[in-house]
Amino acid sequence: PVDFWCRARAAVEEVHPGCIWLGETVHTSFSVFNRICGYYTGTDSEMFKAFDMEYDYDIRGVFDNYLAGKAPLSGWLEALNFQESAYPDNYIKMRCLENHDQPRIASRIPDEKALRNFTALLYFLKGSTLLYAGQEYCDTHQPSLFEKETITRDASKDISPYLIKLAGIKKNYLSCRDYFMAVADDEKNIAVITRSDGHVKKIGVFSLSGMNASVHVDVLDGLYSNLIDGRPLTVVDGSFICTGDPVIFIA
Repeated sequence: PVDFWCRARAAVEEVHPGCIWLGETVHTSFSVFNRICGYYTGTDSEMFKAFDMEYDYDIRGVFDNYLAGKAPLSGWLEALNFQESAYPDNYIKMRCLENHDQPRIASRIPDEKALRNFTALLYFLKGSTLLYAGQEYCDTHQPSLFEKETITRDASKDISPYLIKLAGIKKNYLSCRDYFMAVADDEKNIAVITRSDGHVKKIGVFSLSGMNASVHVDVLDGLYSNLIDGRPLTVVDGSFICTGDPVIFIA
């Protein structure tokens, strides 16, 4: 129960101050199952009384359904918007595309351009970013938790420089205090995400199928620069032409 973790945190703080507390909260479906069986399950919202960060499992099922084609992109993005409204303003979700319990994202998103968009979106989401060992090499093999399996380090698939670039953007331009709003174009499979500190807008456009399309963005017409690759983009009548590559810009 959350009261235990609050006491535990206070006790640890006395002997080792400054720890970061991460809670592995559970899938929503498992939480409901536990309650049906008569077991206590703390909600993600109440766990923020004790923890700094939590796993993103509360909406993982929606994400998995989207990847499997069982739900539209808007379903996943609306779940992200719900987190923004439902949790305390200090909430930090630990975001990941893959981990030790989940399939490799490169095995689920084989298209290179689409994978670049998913990866950029991961870094642009509000919260902390988790990478799983081998993700930087676009490894497709999910290793066993119980056998020794080394990572396939294919230099031709190494996206480490790309990850470093995205990490720099997250560190230098995004704040945990930003507000967050995501909008989906289900027909084009494009996510448009707005983050702002109340003064400066940060816009992320992610073509999750890697397709070219005209995209509406809520900014003034003008010339902007893509922070990812430095390329210019021109907004005319509230829209710009997305080439299928991920875009992050400041407005």
